[in-house]
Amino acid sequence: MQVGCGVYLHTVRKRVYLYFWHYETKGRLRVQVKEYVGPARSSRSTAEAARRCEAYYERAMGELARLRTASLATIRESS
Repeated sequence: MQVGCGVYLHTVRKRVYLYFWHYETKGRLRVQVKEYVGPARSSRSTAEAARRCEAYYERAMGELARLRTASLATIRESS
């Protein structure tokens, strides 16, 4: 299980752009996905990148809690 997300800056023709990256499942693989957010100096872009990070980690925490509950239930049933 790969969990993670973040942002990075990419310069094109002397202009700096903000990208959001995260891991997601495609078929049976975990792949890193990169998404354009907007100009790096834009307050809208930075707010959107922060929103995407928060949403990603919220989903990841929910999935981790679900997996934890299922694993502990399996362990308890086996004893």
